[in-house]
Amino acid sequence: MKNQDETNSDINDSQIKELLNEIFEEIESRSIGTSHNGIDTSFYDFDAITQGLAPSYIYIIGGRPCMGKTAFTLNIAKNISQIQKLPICFFSLEMSKKMLSYRLLSMETGIESGRLKTGRLTMEEWPILGEAINFISQNDIFFVDKQSIQVSEIRDFCNKVKTKTKKNIGLIVIDNLQLMEDKGLNSNIAREDELSKILCDLKNLALSQKVPILITSQLKRELEERTNKRPMLSDLRESDQIENYADLIAFIYRDEYYNPETEERGITEIIVTKQKDGPVGTVKLLFEPQYTRFRNLAI
Repeated sequence: MKNQDETNSDINDSQIKELLNEIFEEIESRSIGTSHNGIDTSFYDFDAITQGLAPSYIYIIGGRPCMGKTAFTLNIAKNISQIQKLPICFFSLEMSKKMLSYRLLSMETGIESGRLKTGRLTMEEWPILGEAINFISQNDIFFVDKQSIQVSEIRDFCNKVKTKTKKNIGLIVIDNLQLMEDKGLNSNIAREDELSKILCDLKNLALSQKVPILITSQLKRELEERTNKRPMLSDLRESDQIENYADLIAFIYRDEYYNPETEERGITEIIVTKQKDGPVGTVKLLFEPQYTRFRNLAI
């Protein structure tokens, strides 16, 4: 039970006068270009359309295999950790912590991860690797690799990170949604109902932690049978449940994967198809697969 001081604090925070004052300050700040709704990802066109990753929002990044879902979310996590100096909790249900760490080093050094794994570095590259390790080590990026995970485990781990770093979490990443489960539910429950409960719990976690949650999602195979393979909302697995809880849904698409002779070689499209409080549209980024690195097309 809350004591009287806590209750009074909640009342003050909820009063319309206080809320409107806060909103006015936000509007004033944004009018002169000094603030976004959320945390910048350092991908300028993506931030322009999303206004940054907003606290308490659920962001879904959908895509078929080999499109770069994990790479994109890892790039965002790296940027936020390095530039915003905020802790990142990255929950990987497919890739090991060591593999993700290799990818981070490849992004930072510009050395192919394949050569990093085999140790085939030039004399000039060894100092670059050492500097990258020192630089990345200063950031609060926490990896958890499990074949499946529950929301309660995510919550507990994030609380431990907050205690360790004495900072609020900057971003939670979950890769991928379809491998999550809720062991507390009846084993006979339909998968759609289980996923709905998981998404509801994730939304409550985002609200309580005041943190954006970035989640990758698989798409249906039927997409591959179409001539135009750019994803749509209906391509999401369990699309109804995801649409109900997601504040933003974007798809990642690389035309050169399907059309090797395309003029858009090296270009990845981030297709925002749903946004609760903003526009939809397509953002283009440069993708360097040898480094699993995304870059802005123009500054």
